[in-house]
Order: sequence, then C-alpha cells, then structure tokens
Amino acid sequence: MDQLDILKAKWQSQKSDFPQYSKDQLTGLIAKKSSSIVKWIFYIGIAEFVLLTLVNILMMDSDQHDKYIQILGGNLYIGSYLLSYVVILFFIYKFWMNYKNISADQPARMLMKNILKTRRTMRYYIWFNLIYVMVFGTLAAILVLFNDPSMTPMLESVEFQEHKVSFMAKYITIMVLFFAVFCGLLYGVYSLIYGILLRKLKRNYQELKKMEV
Repeated sequence: MDQLDILKAKWQSQKSDFPQYSKDQLTGLIAKKSSSIVKWIFYIGIAEFVLLTLVNILMMDSDQHDKYIQILGGNLYIGSYLLSYVVILFFIYKFWMNYKNISADQPARMLMKNILKTRRTMRYYIWFNLIYVMVFGTLAAILVLFNDPSMTPMLESVEFQEHKVSFMAKYITIMVLFFAVFCGLLYGVYSLIYGILLRKLKRNYQELKKMEV
C-alpha cells in the first residue's frame, strides 16, 4: 500500500486515532503523483527521440544509406524523416505542457481535466507512430520492389509480366501483414512502457472522481 492508499484510508475512516485529512490534501497528493507520472512520460519521450536520432546517424554512416535514398527517392526519404522529427518534437512539447499544467493547488475538476488530456495526448502519440510505421513501411517496400536494381531481372521476366497483377496483389498483402504484425509488436512495447503509467493516471482520475461525487 503506497502513501496515497494510506492517506485515503485514513481520510475515509476519520477515526480519532488519525488526524483529519481534507479533500484538498488528498487532491494535492494525487496532483503530485500525477505530475511525477507525466514527468516520466516526458522523459521517456526524450529518450525515444534521442534513440531515433542515434539510429538515423548510424544509418547515415552505413554503405546502404545512399542506396536507400536512391531507391525511395530523396523527397520521400527526407520528408518522412522530417515528418517524424517534427511530430515527435510536437508531442514532447505537449508532454511538457501537460506536466506544467498539473499542480497541487489546482481544483480537483481542473486536475481531472488535465489527467484526461495527458492520457489522450499519449494515445494520439502511440497511434501516430503505429500509423506512420504502417504507411511508410508498406510504401517503402513497394518502392524497393520497383526501384531496386537487383529486382530488375525479376520484373522484366516473362513470368512476372504474365502474372503481374496477381503478383503485386500477393506482394502488397504480404507487406501489409508483415507491418501489421510489426505494429502489433510495437504496440505491445508501448503498452508495456507507457501502459503502466497510463493506468496509474487512470487510477488517480478515478480517485478524484470519487471525491467529487
């Protein structure tokens, strides 16, 4: 049982053995706990951004980097990276603002609203990453098929020309399924990392809602 559970139990019992705790004191404690959770979300977002940057730097130093740019097209390659960086920075900013907006001296209803806002921001962030991987991953796989020089002999073969439509349908289906499975695994990782924090925020919200009734 953590500090909030102990304080809540004492507040609910209100026995003479314990000091009298007000609803404002409980709200302040929940606000502090919620602020700590949101701060961890902000830190994890920063860590993810740093990790993404390091991976991109390592990829730029590899021999395959120029080949990938040529295959995918410079505009798409650079545009996809710029989009990911801009959106991640935007969400990091939102996490920071959510953290700043949670304070111990704010009314319970305002605290509840900010907790819901934080949970909603986190869900948007997770879904953006999943959709980004799904869309750009599938598109990149299709471009590799048509723009990779190593694929030219196969594309020019008589067998491919005779079954072009069915081959493309199977190839796209396989790629969609592959990235769907990958996104499922990624969602599992996000659920493990962020899910614990989001469940704690939900618990804090429910505690505040009980006190407001």
